[in-house]
Amino acid sequence: MKLLNVRLGPEDARIAAELRREGVRLSRIVREALRAAHAGRRAGRSRRLRASDVMAEIYACLPDPPGLARRRVDLRDRQSVRRAIAAYVKRRRR
Repeated sequence: MKLLNVRLGPEDARIAAELRREGVRLSRIVREALRAAHAGRRAGRSRRLRASDVMAEIYACLPDPPGLARRRVDLRDRQSVRRAIAAYVKRRRR
């Protein structure tokens, strides 16, 4: 069995000492926490987010500042962006 050393801050050390005095086995708590964290990460991987949902969240969290000039291309419209990039590349080739 592998031994794991963990550094605790003063508050965590106080909590650990209190739990020990009460007879709680810290190893069981650590094992349960590790298993729960692992299960949560595995569950998160199976639930893939759609790119459009991620972008909608980003736009909601980081809106354009007021007074910003309107863009010629709607960055939320994939086809609009594609046309703008194609036109830019075509201009650069000339």
